Amino acid sequence: MNDPAPQVAPDTQSIWQEMPHSYDEGSPTKAAIGLVTLANDITIEPEIVTFLPPGVALYSNRIPCSEALTVESLRSMERNITATAALINPGERLDVVIFGCTSGTMAIGDDVVRARIKAAKPEVETTDPITAGITGLKRLGCKRIAVLTPYPDDVNDVVARFITSKGMSIEAHGSFKLVSSSATCRVTPDSIYDAGMALANTDVDGLFISCTALRVSPVIGRLEADLGKPVVSSNQALAWHAMRLAGCEDKVEGYGQLLTV
Repeated sequence: MNDPAPQVAPDTQSIWQEMPHSYDEGSPTKAAIGLVTLANDITIEPEIVTFLPPGVALYSNRIPCSEALTVESLRSMERNITATAALINPGERLDVVIFGCTSGTMAIGDDVVRARIKAAKPEVETTDPITAGITGLKRLGCKRIAVLTPYPDDVNDVVARFITSKGMSIEAHGSFKLVSSSATCRVTPDSIYDAGMALANTDVDGLFISCTALRVSPVIGRLEADLGKPVVSSNQALAWHAMRLAGCEDKVEGYGQLLTV
C-alpha cells in the first residue's frame, strides 16, 4: 500500500502572527568567559561553573589532545589553540578567553599561549591556570608553597622549573604520577584532600593544586580550613582571575580565600 501523498502546508504568512519583541545583550549580565579546554577533560567545566556567581557565563570549545600525559603531547596542542579559540561565540560578547590546561601552558609557554589566543580574539583579555594560580598565590601572600600534581615526572620537572622561574619557592612536592588524562579525572576528592594535608601540613605559606582535571571543589574549603593556610587550585584560580579581568568583583564563599579577594 502506497503512503498517502504529503499534505501541502498552507501559506504560513496567512496563519502565523508576527509577535512584537525586543532585544538585550543576551545571557551573561556580569561577564562572558570563553574556555579552550582539552577534548578529554570532563572535570573543568563543572568545576569552574561551581566557582562562578550568577550572571557570569562560561562558553567552551574543545581542543584535540592526546590521552598520554607527556611533555611532547602537551606541546602538540599549540598548533590548534588559535583555531579552537576562534570558534568560541564568533561575533558575540566575550570578556576573557582562558586556556584550560595547567601543564600544557607550562610546556608550551604562557606567553605563547596568550599570543595564540590573541591571534583569534585580539580584543579580549586572556589567562591560563598557572598564570591565574601564581597571581592568586601572590595576592594571598604565598611565596613558599607546596605543590600537588597528578603528572608523571617528566611533566613535573617542567612544572617545577616554570613555577620557580616566576619567583615562587616550592618547599614540598607531591604527585599521583599518572600517565593518562582520563585517570586524572577519576582521582577521588578524598585522595586530593589526603595528599594536600600530607604535603602542606608543613612550613609553607600555602598549597597549589595543579591540573584542571582534578575535582578539587568538594574538598577545597575543608582542606583550607584544616590546614589553616590558603589553598589554590587550577580551576578555582581560573574562575577568580577571569572574573577579575572581566571587571566582575563578586565574591564567592565556601571555596577558599582566593574567591573572596
